[in-house]
Amino acid sequence: MFLKAPTIYKTWGILLIFLVAGCSTTENRERQDRTQTAPQLPGNAFTVPGQFTASDLVFSVQLHRAGNRQSPPILRLDSNQQLQLSFDLLEYDSRQLRVTFTHHDPDWSRSGLAQEFYQDGFYNLNMDAGSVSRSTRPSFRNYQYTFPNDDVEFLVSGNYMLRVEDVDTGNSLFSMPFFVTENEGNIRSEIEVQTTPRREHRTSHYPRSTYELPDFIDTPQFDLEFYYAQNQFWGRMVEARELDTSSPGEVLFEMRRENPFIGDYEFQFLSLNNLSQGASQIFEYDPTTIPPKVVLFDDVQGFSASRSRIAGNRSGNPSLNLSAQYADVHFRFSPDQNYSPDTEIYLVGDFNNWAIRSDYALEYDEDIDRWTTNGIIKEGTYSYKYVLLENNTVRDLALDDAFTRTEQEYHAFVYFRDPNRFYYRLLQVNQFFGRS
Repeated sequence: MFLKAPTIYKTWGILLIFLVAGCSTTENRERQDRTQTAPQLPGNAFTVPGQFTASDLVFSVQLHRAGNRQSPPILRLDSNQQLQLSFDLLEYDSRQLRVTFTHHDPDWSRSGLAQEFYQDGFYNLNMDAGSVSRSTRPSFRNYQYTFPNDDVEFLVSGNYMLRVEDVDTGNSLFSMPFFVTENEGNIRSEIEVQTTPRREHRTSHYPRSTYELPDFIDTPQFDLEFYYAQNQFWGRMVEARELDTSSPGEVLFEMRRENPFIGDYEFQFLSLNNLSQGASQIFEYDPTTIPPKVVLFDDVQGFSASRSRIAGNRSGNPSLNLSAQYADVHFRFSPDQNYSPDTEIYLVGDFNNWAIRSDYALEYDEDIDRWTTNGIIKEGTYSYKYVLLENNTVRDLALDDAFTRTEQEYHAFVYFRDPNRFYYRLLQVNQFFGRS
């Protein structure tokens, strides 16, 4: 089994795999890689603290259950389950890359566990040289890594962070969160739906769950913490503070009434499966540029949102074909009110890991009376949306249609503050859905 309970710690070591050197120098790579320090997240960010992308060359990052691209990055301890990491670097030359893991508390601060207590095997795990794209412009190299494996196993449950680093420069390229659960106890969940005028007639979702306690939990009101996450936005996990422990052997937990989830949370849909002038969303296509230029039809607030949630995890569905192309995709957005040119509007989506990034800030083009931005995106399908950033706080509902009927995905998390092992154990995760 790849995931197992604590065993005798293996001797620490490093497995070196020497990749073919390319013409790009270490100095060039250092210039291409931005700072290793994770940026300060705005309030109510989609990503978790410590999650970042620190290289302009990293694209199409995916982390999901091996064999199921639609699954969230959640593993069960003491099982043969694995996660599949996949990403592209927009360059031809190979790099020597390594993967490292860290263990975290529910708030994503580093736990107090030493590495030998949560990880068995090698501490620095080297990736293979990747696969070069076939006759595409620009060229890219696809890297994949499946874990746990013969070189690394996880010994405890909880929140984890994966980090990919360039061995030659020591620079971190990006990091991604994932979870390991013990599958202890059982959760039943449901959604209460309300439409309230105080939320401008938006539908509100109130998750409610019942957790059947495992035998070793004696004082759940003191030892357990409960959280909800909507649509796999792990950076927005909310603690469920309304607890009822009156029934023997179980705990009822739910959201506070003043803090519901939006039940009609809106997504836009982007289909880049067909890069041609005849594609339904493409207004203009120029294959002579590198990468090819794609101009999309306008997104008009109130008319362009998807009417159903896009299936899959929050990294989209980029093509896995080595012949797939990247395109310079231009977005044009028309909000339903006039904003001053210095308004901070951002494009976030599966293609940029839902991060507020300066290169996806929109600018007002007075010649066409539209807000515009562009990004390098691979063929595939993606969810995205436009958000306002005001006083370093994300306002992601301001530019919604407000009447979209979308299915919402939820996860309930149960953490145990183990007094004997001095870390948060993730006992159970429950996936469920709600409609507006």
